[in-house]
Amino acid sequence: MKQFKKTVLAVVTLVTVLFSSFGLTPLQVNAQEAIDIAIVQFVSHPSLDQIVQGIKDELAANGYVEGENLTIEFHNAEADINLLSTIAEQVVSEEPDLIFAVTTPVSQAFQNQTSELPIIMAGVTDPVSAGLVEDVEKPGENISGTSDAFPLEKHFDLMLQVDPSIKKIGMIYTSSEDNAQAEIESAKEVAESMGLEVVVEGIATTLDMQMVAENLSSQVDAIYVGSDNTIASAFETLLDATDRMDIAVYPSVDNMVEQGGLAAVAINQADLGIEAAKIGIEVLNGTAIGDIPIHFVENLRLVYNSDTAERLNVEIEAGLLETLEDLSGE
Repeated sequence: MKQFKKTVLAVVTLVTVLFSSFGLTPLQVNAQEAIDIAIVQFVSHPSLDQIVQGIKDELAANGYVEGENLTIEFHNAEADINLLSTIAEQVVSEEPDLIFAVTTPVSQAFQNQTSELPIIMAGVTDPVSAGLVEDVEKPGENISGTSDAFPLEKHFDLMLQVDPSIKKIGMIYTSSEDNAQAEIESAKEVAESMGLEVVVEGIATTLDMQMVAENLSSQVDAIYVGSDNTIASAFETLLDATDRMDIAVYPSVDNMVEQGGLAAVAINQADLGIEAAKIGIEVLNGTAIGDIPIHFVENLRLVYNSDTAERLNVEIEAGLLETLEDLSGE
C-alpha cells in the first residue's frame, strides 16, 4: 500500500508536468495524498457508531473520501478483550497512516502494540488515570485524542432541578474498565459534595446488569451512568429494570437519553469523532502527535426525553422545560 501511494503521487506529478510543458491547464486532481487508516471500535452501540461516523465525516470534509484517496480498515472487537488484542496486533502489522482507537480498552490495546504508529483516542474519559498519557497538554510519544469528560456538577444540578426530591442516587459502572472506574469515582465525589447519598454497584459483564439494576433500583431515588462501554451495550436491560421500579436514569450521553434515559447535560458522540479526525489531519500535515493536546468537547446539550418523563410521571418545571431539547422523537 505504501508503494501504491508513491506510484499514485508519481503519476499525478508526471501528468501535471506534461500539461504545464504544453501550456495546458491540468485536469483538476485531488490535492490530498492517498492514506490508509484503521478505525477500531470496542463494542456495537449507537453512541460509538456516532463517534466512528464523526471521524469519517470530518475526514471527508477535509478532502479524504473513502474509496477515492482514503482506505479505511474497520474492526469491532464486540467487547472481547482477547479478540481486541488480536485485532491490534494485525492492524499494527499493516502499518496504517493513522489508528483511531474508539474507547479506553482499544487505546490501551494499541498502546501495548506500538510506540511508533500514531494512535488517536476517541471517547476516553480520563486518559491519565487509564495510563495512556501523563499530561493532557503534551501527551508525548505516539498518542493523543479526544476525551468525553464533562461537567458532572452541571449534570447533577440538572438532575436535582428535574426532580428536587432526589436524596439517594445509585451509580453503576464496569469494574474491569479503568476508564469507568475513574469516572464513577469522580461522579461519586461530586454527588456527595452536593449532599446526595450514593450507592455504587459494579458489573463485570452485561450479564450482570439485570440483577444489579433490580437490586439498585430498590434502594435509590435515581440512577446515574457515565460513558461506560459495557453499560452502553446493556442500557436497554438497565431501563427494563428501572422502568418497572419507576426509577429515572440520568446518563451522560445524549444517545442514552434518546433510548429512554430521563435527562442529561450531555456530550454529542459525533463531536468526539470530529475532534479526533481534526487531530488526525494535524498529524497528516506534519504535527508530531505527542505535541497535540487532548481535545475536550465543549459543545454540551441539555436534553430530556418527554416520553420517559410521562411514563415515570415526572413533571418538569415549565421554565426548565424551555431550556431542554426533547430527544423523544429522534
